[in-house]
Amino acid sequence: MNIGGTIKLAHYFGAGLTLGLIPNVRLSYYGEAEVSYQHLDFYGRIYPGGGSFFFGAGAGYVTIEGSLSKTMDITPYVPPAPGQPSSITYESKGSVRTLVLTPVIGFLHTFGSGFSIGVDGGIQLPIAPSEIEFESRVSGDLPQPIIDQYLTPQLTPTDEAVRSTLETIGRTPLPTFNLRLGWLL
Repeated sequence: MNIGGTIKLAHYFGAGLTLGLIPNVRLSYYGEAEVSYQHLDFYGRIYPGGGSFFFGAGAGYVTIEGSLSKTMDITPYVPPAPGQPSSITYESKGSVRTLVLTPVIGFLHTFGSGFSIGVDGGIQLPIAPSEIEFESRVSGDLPQPIIDQYLTPQLTPTDEAVRSTLETIGRTPLPTFNLRLGWLL
């Protein structure tokens, strides 16, 4: 879902910005982690002939956050003790921010009243993904030496699943398709 603003300068040029959000979703094509997606894009358009048809490009940043939780029975690794839980929940979280360039082609028609309707498509090309910011945590009150000795080898695949999903999405070109409704003043 996107929200944005556009301005048409004379009959031949336009510019604007778009803010887009995709709430938490799990796409098996990209990996196991659940991801959310946010982008901010500034764009310019050229309307050849001054009509409704346009082509243009945008540049902006995409932020992708991923998370994966795993509940694990710890009794095979840690002897039971009074007050100690028999299972833990391990959560891996990460995010990556990527500079993107988005060429588009489309149609935006404005009626006399100002009501506008349009459609456009393009592709979001990652230019420079940043480093993945990453953190993980264990629920419960287990001492860190027990976590390091017995559980870390079991939980590393959870961290790698999040990291791998973010690396894949942060470097994959994504198609864009927009149906636009609005009011041009």
